[in-house]
Amino acid sequence: MFCRTRREQVAASTHSHDHSLDGPHGGQLVDTGKGFIEISVFETDVPPRFRLYFYDADHKPKAINNSVTLKTIRDGTNSQAFSFVSEGDYLESTQELPEPHAFEAAIEIQDGNQSSEYRCTFTEYEHHHEGLNLSDGNYQDAHERSHSMDIAKRFGNRNVTTSQIVIFGLTGGLLPCPAAFTILLVCLQLKKFTLGFTLVLCFSFGLAITMVAIGTTAAWGVQHASKRIKGFGEFARKAPYFSSAILTCLGLYIGIQGWLHLH
Repeated sequence: MFCRTRREQVAASTHSHDHSLDGPHGGQLVDTGKGFIEISVFETDVPPRFRLYFYDADHKPKAINNSVTLKTIRDGTNSQAFSFVSEGDYLESTQELPEPHAFEAAIEIQDGNQSSEYRCTFTEYEHHHEGLNLSDGNYQDAHERSHSMDIAKRFGNRNVTTSQIVIFGLTGGLLPCPAAFTILLVCLQLKKFTLGFTLVLCFSFGLAITMVAIGTTAAWGVQHASKRIKGFGEFARKAPYFSSAILTCLGLYIGIQGWLHLH
C-alpha cells in the first residue's frame, strides 16, 4: 500500500507539472519534435469525429500544411483508418468515430518525401459522456480510474438520480453476507428459527441504512471540506500512507505477541 501510494503521488506530481499532455480543446498533445498535434474527439450535438489542431514548439497555433492520416487500433489487431478535411484552423475526420473511445491512435504525417508516425492511447475514462463528468481534468490514481471506467461503462450517456443511489444502498445492505449467514446458522442450530430470521432481517436493514447514511454524509462532507479546507484533496490522496503505517504497526504487534506466546 505504501509503495503503490508513493508511485501514484509521483505520477500525480509529474502530471501537475506537465500540462503539455492536455490540449486546450480537451484532447491529447503529441510531440512531433518540431511542434505539437492535438488529437481530440468532438461530439457536441453531432456524431463523434476526430479533430486535429497543430501548434509550434511554444504551443502557439500554426498553419496546417501537412498531409495527415490517422489509424485507430483496438485489441492490438482491429484497425480503422481516418482521412481528414480542412475546416479552417483544424482538420476534421470524414468518418465518424465508433464507440467505445478506447484505442491506440497512430497518426502519420507526410511532409514532402518524409513520413513520420506518432502514437498515443485513448482510454474510456478520459472520454466525458453527457450527464456524467467523471473527471475534472486532474490526475486520477489507479483506484479512481478503476471506479471511473466502471461507472462510465455502466452509466454512460445517462443521469444517475438520487433515488437510484438510495436504492443501490438499500439493495447492497439487503444482500446476504457471511456474518448474516453465521448468525442464521447459529440460531438454526439452537432451534431459534424466529430469532434467527429476525436478527438477520434487522442486520440487513441496519446495514442498508448505515450504507446510505455514511455514503450521503461522506459525499456531503467531502464536498464542503474541499471548498473550506485548503489542501484537503492532497491530504485525502496521502491518507493511504497513514493506513499502511497503522497496518504495519498492527502486524508487528500481532507478530511480536505471537512470538512471545510461542516461547
